Amino acid sequence: MAIQIESKRLVIEERNRIAEELHDRVSQHLFGIIYAIHSMKYGWRDLTEEQKLEQMKEIQEAASTASCELRATINNLSTSMSGSESWTGIVKSHLANQAKLNGIRIDFHASKSCSLLSINHQKALYRTILEGVGNAIRHGASSCVSVELTMKQGAVKLSIEDNGSGFDVRSKMKKTNSGFGLCNMHALAVSLGGTFDIESKEGSGTRIILWLPQADVEGANEGTAQNTKSG
Repeated sequence: MAIQIESKRLVIEERNRIAEELHDRVSQHLFGIIYAIHSMKYGWRDLTEEQKLEQMKEIQEAASTASCELRATINNLSTSMSGSESWTGIVKSHLANQAKLNGIRIDFHASKSCSLLSINHQKALYRTILEGVGNAIRHGASSCVSVELTMKQGAVKLSIEDNGSGFDVRSKMKKTNSGFGLCNMHALAVSLGGTFDIESKEGSGTRIILWLPQADVEGANEGTAQNTKSG
């Protein structure tokens, strides 16, 4: 019963995340398209043929990106509304959709024991996976991403590794852009008593490692079970 309640809560959280994603990502691309068309309309005569083709190419790419983001969001919402999948099942469905939409390979493996994680840990891991894989696709131009969840050494371990373009970690961590970025993932891990590490450099891909204490997870599950029984 406790696991079912937590799964429903996760679905609600995911619906809210999808709504925010539609506003933040899709709307941003659409606004950029509208602005670019407006600028071209009033500056058309002053543009060279090469500039016109370049701007139309940028508009086409923005429209294509918005379309992919929208389709992925709709697929995720359809999966979440079923309410019958475990949280790892939702993750698997999302990654499968991302792989298909972007024409890349995403390998996902999760230990069976990960299905017993508390709702807070599920949410933290899920959001980190979505952001880590999303960054690998959008910014790293990766063709292959590996995601692995395991329980060992008294903790749950999340590993996300890609073969993308990589980046300078120190420079990225200093930025405070809006959205669920690297700094936010780090802060989320720390808030649950865990650690967040990232290894990357330009031209060599990226590897994200997140550890969350298993003791805290078990305690949260036991507390939820006791509250359910007493209720």
